[in-house]
Amino acid sequence: MSILTSPRGKVEVIHCRRTESHDIFCIKSLIRKFTQKLFGKLNIIYLLEKANLAVTLCNDKEEIMAQATFMDYPNWNVAKQDDWVSVFRELDRDLPCTPLNTLFMHLFVAVDEYSVGCCKEIIKTVFKTVPELYFIFLIVPSFMSLGSTLITVFEQVGSVPCLAYSEDFAVYICHREKHYPQLHIRRARVEDHDDLMPIFMRFDSVLKETYGEYFLAELIEAQDEENHAVVCEVEGVAVGFMSVCSRVNMTLLHECFNLGPFHGLCVPHPDDVLEPPQGLSIHGSQGTESRTHKTYSHDFTESPESPELVPPEVMEKIQTKVIEEFGLGEPLSTFGSSEIQEMQKGFSEVSVTDMQDYSSSESSGLQFWPEELSHFRPIYRGASIVFCIQLFCIDEKYEARSLDFMNFVFSLFPDKDFCMISLPHLTPEFVLVQNFVKIVPFNNCSLNHDLYVFHRAGLLKI
Repeated sequence: MSILTSPRGKVEVIHCRRTESHDIFCIKSLIRKFTQKLFGKLNIIYLLEKANLAVTLCNDKEEIMAQATFMDYPNWNVAKQDDWVSVFRELDRDLPCTPLNTLFMHLFVAVDEYSVGCCKEIIKTVFKTVPELYFIFLIVPSFMSLGSTLITVFEQVGSVPCLAYSEDFAVYICHREKHYPQLHIRRARVEDHDDLMPIFMRFDSVLKETYGEYFLAELIEAQDEENHAVVCEVEGVAVGFMSVCSRVNMTLLHECFNLGPFHGLCVPHPDDVLEPPQGLSIHGSQGTESRTHKTYSHDFTESPESPELVPPEVMEKIQTKVIEEFGLGEPLSTFGSSEIQEMQKGFSEVSVTDMQDYSSSESSGLQFWPEELSHFRPIYRGASIVFCIQLFCIDEKYEARSLDFMNFVFSLFPDKDFCMISLPHLTPEFVLVQNFVKIVPFNNCSLNHDLYVFHRAGLLKI
């Protein structure tokens, strides 16, 4: 929510939402003759149906204060809808506009008294909602001025001729960096501790209570070739933090999650076993055991004809030993039922995720895994090509730009193609993880975490 103040001192509390069909009547009531001269005579129903993005600004009484509609082609007939890039590149060859990073404003209406504030709020919301968006264009007849409202966010870059008749149209542009800029990412420094701790503490104090008051400074100091800490900053102040590590327990991941679509997050190897041997049945006999690969080729599930192989109490002890063997103790931050409710309430203030340490161990501990697995597990011999996010936190005001971290952290691990993050089951999906792919666990997975994976190809922009 934001607060707008009119020139006469009147105050309105406003919020943005997607435009809905029942807004049409109010939108029409805000259209003036000047609006029609700027944007032409429009069919509002058709416009909203075809819009890529339509935003409505309301006050606390749900009265519509402003509305704007955006599409991915020009709002006047100055270029073909599917071939406008070449026309606009001629205006400025250094302007890297593409259909993926550009929108065109097709309509803007607002209550006159609050029009300037509403316009700036809508533009900021649009850039915040669409992280890939960098330019907003507005095309108007060359004899028209933008007026006192739109001129506050748009600047002219040139003019283009009309395709239908002999008239020029002025081209105006609005840049992201003036309203909701991309974050600057750099390596973390110990002096960032004072800027970052209030963000962590605003959400939860478990990390501080568990690891001490200066755990963040110690984590930053402990950086090496396999562990890195990075921050995002705004005007010299750190507003977000991410800790990444290249040591990943691949054995545990392959046991618990179906990573077949990603080739196990490993480099393909000639000795990979991707399918069960044709000569053997997955459901083996009780007497046939393989000390190394029995998990992959045998079914140790209870059957009516066979006695109980492992008593429940023994099974529980084995599972406990596995957890200890793999280093899967308490995560960096654990939440009880009451804490989870608090986490869900406070998540709008700051986005924080902490990850269990999937650090690889020299001893795989596979012999301690319960003998009840009934499904084949592929065997991947290639090198790991994944790193993990261990700790992540960002101020709520900038969380829409969380993906800005990814380019930098992938540059720290040039030989890795995947980034993964593990979250407790009840953790809400925050902005960063919405760009990841959730991995399907095996039906006997005992971990109480969800796994998400991101490929570096997701950063490519055409």
